[in-house]
Amino acid sequence: MTLQQDSNLTSSDAVDDIVIRDATEADRAVIQGLLHGSLRRNYDGDHVAQADRIIDAHLGGGKDPVGHFSKTQHVYVAECGGEVVGVMNIAEKRQGTMKISPLIVNPDFRGSKGAGSALLAKSVEVARARGVRQLYGTVAEPSSWIETFYLNRGWTCGSQSNSQYRPGVVEHAIYYNVDDAAATASEPLKFEEYSPSKYEELERFLTSRMDVFVDGIDEDFVRALVAGHERRGTREVEAKYKEIYLGYESDVLSSVIAFGPKKGGAVKLMPLSATSQDALRQTLRFAQSWAEGRTHKLYTHQHVDPAVVTAFQSEMWTLEGLLPEAYAAEKVAAQWGWLPGETTHLGRNSDRLKAYTERFLTFVQDRGWDRLEEARSLAMAVGGEAGELLAELQWLSEPEVVELLRTDREFKTRVSFEAADILNYLIRLARYCEFDLIETADKKLAVNIDRFPVDEVHGLKGTRYKTGR
Repeated sequence: MTLQQDSNLTSSDAVDDIVIRDATEADRAVIQGLLHGSLRRNYDGDHVAQADRIIDAHLGGGKDPVGHFSKTQHVYVAECGGEVVGVMNIAEKRQGTMKISPLIVNPDFRGSKGAGSALLAKSVEVARARGVRQLYGTVAEPSSWIETFYLNRGWTCGSQSNSQYRPGVVEHAIYYNVDDAAATASEPLKFEEYSPSKYEELERFLTSRMDVFVDGIDEDFVRALVAGHERRGTREVEAKYKEIYLGYESDVLSSVIAFGPKKGGAVKLMPLSATSQDALRQTLRFAQSWAEGRTHKLYTHQHVDPAVVTAFQSEMWTLEGLLPEAYAAEKVAAQWGWLPGETTHLGRNSDRLKAYTERFLTFVQDRGWDRLEEARSLAMAVGGEAGELLAELQWLSEPEVVELLRTDREFKTRVSFEAADILNYLIRLARYCEFDLIETADKKLAVNIDRFPVDEVHGLKGTRYKTGR
């Protein structure tokens, strides 16, 4: 995959000599190598066989003899200076969608070279030419930089599945609505707090729109809602007060949102309704700006509709559950939640290691220690901290270690702190040497997957394995 390119690239653009062309039989070996080299990190299966299957379908006129949902398959390669540096397979489905499976770029050509962006732009060009409404694909969660590549180009992260392609690996589904990307956005909404002069307008809006998934939306409901707004000055949760805002496009009421604080500090948005997907997205952004400094969480209940789901996913809200018949018979509501400061999708925790790395390096820089660093001294510090970890264990038998870890909190703390010191110096060494610690570890894991085949090393360790080799 690839990273951080200009999202406005088209497939005809040549960035750093990148050319996108149809794959040929002569490309088979390099395509096999790209799939095997990249996919084995997070996916089980025979990736060379997968490469052969997509190439054979492509060279056979785009027909996949075993793909019952596929209409056509096409393989493109990115070429730089005569060298194939990336590959993309796109499979058009009978449902009017198109899957990218996979898009891979040689690691040496990720980043500023533009191969990934050019391949992705080609997929959009082909989708539009074929009348496809949506592109989609999947990304393994450990490859977060690949997901970032897509998200930075207008894609949306839509769902997640654990252990789908490898036990323990979470897979994210991503998509790109081709027609939405070409649509012209509406004018920016202007939001104003509700006032009594807006009552009739508010009543018409809610009674004509909210019944799509909520029973009982009538004049009494609107009067109770407005009464809650009039109690907002109490700031008492048990008073069930509301803050109501109206969003206007020009002079047309296009959205209504009411903030209702709850016990525990979360704020429920109910009602929340908008006349279009774009108006809903703008209203969600307004809600998020309102929430900063006021609450640790926003949540709302909404009807299940493609435009509504897309709006919430695009603004990084998390689908927290489905509520069948909670608001109306034979209808399903969905609960969506958003945490201020959270910039990830699907309810994932933020990247804890990345967040810690940034915080720790700031700690180092604030004290001026980064100006005193040298590669040799940092490497020696890693060794020194490893020695201190070893010193905690060196005179103990393994049963004693296990028992102390279970019963002696101070011992466990000392061991964990020594391990943390090793991590801290590794982070500083990686920063000094200008490499990404996690991506490098991921690359080394890929090497070890080939070096230690499961069927040859399972149950063996150390010298026994080496002797057997």
